[in-house]
Formats: sequence, structure tokens, C-alpha cells
Amino acid sequence: MSRNISRTLISLAAAAVAVTATTGAASPPPATDTTSPIAVAVHALVTEPANAAALTIPRDFPSVMGYRPRVQDAMAENPRGDCSSPVPLPSEFDSACKAHDLGYDLIRYAAATGTTVDPQWRRAIDAQLETRMHAACVDRTDDGPRQVCDAAASVAATAVDLNSWRQSFGAPVPEPAMPYVLVSAVVALVALSAMLAGRYLHRRVLVSAPGERA
Repeated sequence: MSRNISRTLISLAAAAVAVTATTGAASPPPATDTTSPIAVAVHALVTEPANAAALTIPRDFPSVMGYRPRVQDAMAENPRGDCSSPVPLPSEFDSACKAHDLGYDLIRYAAATGTTVDPQWRRAIDAQLETRMHAACVDRTDDGPRQVCDAAASVAATAVDLNSWRQSFGAPVPEPAMPYVLVSAVVALVALSAMLAGRYLHRRVLVSAPGERA
């Protein structure tokens, strides 16, 4: 791989990190507002154990949103959720995505029941998603696959943050223009993954044949 291509890929990764840092990923948990059931539930979702967080979800949430949340893999989640992405993401992200979907549905529930949406709710839920995706990569013992996983987490989180920013951190809504927003993130993910995988394989070759020059 040429130096110019490597520099381009590194720049893409740096841009992804920069965008993430200025949107949701660096956000602290929202302040607890005991007058708002949704604020209590969102705060619990991002700061409390899953079982405790599940108890704070409003009782009429299932009738309004059409499903009952569950606790799975130590996370409160939407059992029908998934990682909405134009490219396949690591399977380790599945639980984090389902939990993120529940967080978004709490915001949608707030909007549907006439509660003013605090932008900090969505920032905190997005930040939790990124943290959990990176945590899921830790179980990969080989450096190459783990770096690819971390790259996927960073770029996926950036795409989520871009969408939240476009929607002013309000209630999540589907947007026909969203595929265009994701294009740069998808390109970065594919390119960065290829670069990291290539470097990993190159190191493996050097280790297996130490007497040969690269």
C-alpha cells in the first residue's frame, strides 16, 4: 500500500474521530430530572445496571411503542432492534445496537406523549453506543481483527452522531437523505478495515518468515 493511500486512510480515520468528539461520543450522562419520567429512564439507561434501568421505563411504553423491553447481555434493549447500517458490522455490536434502539425509542415515546425532548438525551445514548461497541472489540485477542473491530466502532459511531446532528438531537426520525450522509463513513470504514487487515497480514508474514526482508 502506497504512503499516499495510507495517509489518506489515516486522515479519514482522524476525521471520524474528530466528528465523534464534537457530537455525541464525548457527552456526559444527562442530569437527572425527577419531574420527567423520560429523563429518569434515560439517565438510568446510561448510568445504572440493566435491571434497575428497566424498572424506570414508563408503564405505558409497551402500548405506545408496540413492544416490551427486555434485559439481555446485561443491557436493557429492544428485542426487535438491530444495527441499521449500509455495510455489515461486527456481530459483537448486536446487543449494543439493540440497547441503543431502546434508548431512541424512549426519545420517540417522549415526543409521542407530548414531552419536550432534551438534546442531551440523544447525545448520551449515542455516547453509550460507542463505548459499548469498543468494549465488545476487547474480546478479539489478535491485534489485526481487534483493530478492524475498533475502526468499525469508531466509524459507525460517527455515522450515528452525524445523523443525530442533522436531526438537531431531537426525536429520531427516518430520513430519505440519510444514505448520502453515510457515504463518507462507509468509505472510511471499508478503506480503514482493508488497511488494518493488510498491515496485520503483513506482520504475520514477517513473523512466520523472519529471515526474509519485507
